[in-house]
Amino acid sequence: MLKHPLNIVVANGNTIFGRLLSADATQLIVKDTRDHRHEIAVGELYELVYDDNSGVVPPSRHATL
Repeated sequence: MLKHPLNIVVANGNTIFGRLLSADATQLIVKDTRDHRHEIAVGELYELVYDDNSGVVPPSRHATL
């Protein structure tokens, strides 16, 4: 997933859009679209959202879709 575009939501509600530079058991390092580097502790991570680019769309869990 390195260099993959993603959205990161941190525990305080802030969202960062950028590319993953590195990750380990303690932190993610992301560079945003302004070329700013963000070091995000895994404990502060609320949600990580990305497209998997496989072209497979899973079935909806919503009954009307």
